[in-house]
Amino acid sequence: MRRIFPLVVLLFTSTLFSQIDANSVMGVPVTVNDTEMNGITGANEGSMVYNISQKNIYIFDGTNWVPVNKDKNTIGDIVYSSLTADHSGWYLLNGRAITTLPTNAQTNATNLGFTTNLPNAEDRVLKHPSATQNIGDLGGQSNTVLTQANLPNVTFNGTTSTNGNHNHTVSRAIGTDQVRHPSDANRTFFNQNGSTNTNTTGNHSHTVTVNSGGSNQSFDRYQPYIVFNTFIYLGL
Repeated sequence: MRRIFPLVVLLFTSTLFSQIDANSVMGVPVTVNDTEMNGITGANEGSMVYNISQKNIYIFDGTNWVPVNKDKNTIGDIVYSSLTADHSGWYLLNGRAITTLPTNAQTNATNLGFTTNLPNAEDRVLKHPSATQNIGDLGGQSNTVLTQANLPNVTFNGTTSTNGNHNHTVSRAIGTDQVRHPSDANRTFFNQNGSTNTNTTGNHSHTVTVNSGGSNQSFDRYQPYIVFNTFIYLGL
């Protein structure tokens, strides 16, 4: 009898636990989605609900519904994600009007200083503000067109050689004759036949204009990158 007693206890214990009624399991209030959860009014700090769409329990911290079993997010946190749409209190930074956000997200965005639009993170990287900058300020540019002032201080000069001596051939020979009387002085004139060259005086210089070229085309200033979407946490 002593040998079978532990087996009987084990069977009894197993039967006892298997008979727990499903309706006796403690539960928490259930909401269908974020909209219904955020529509709860008068919730006390520490209240809990189960959000069916998020598959998670949320605790009310006095201002926002915060998911449990997940890292606590703080209003204003920024993350990169491969997701493309708003989710779980995270809102895509795409420059949209604050008035298009849910009421709670509008309030939190305004408290962060975004009173008109969310920042637009398209084609931008994050930068810590300087002493004269504020959160959400935009700056920099993705491409640049160089101006003359951006180029090194270089003077372009151009010269040509002074070689230029040459002559021309005239198709008449130069001769001398006394025209009227043997006592007259000789006169130089062109005969009908032969040829004569002009003198070779002709050295000269030219002014040269050097064109720097270019067509004012801009160039990209991106470092090697990988593309993800930027989200800000504004709460549920």
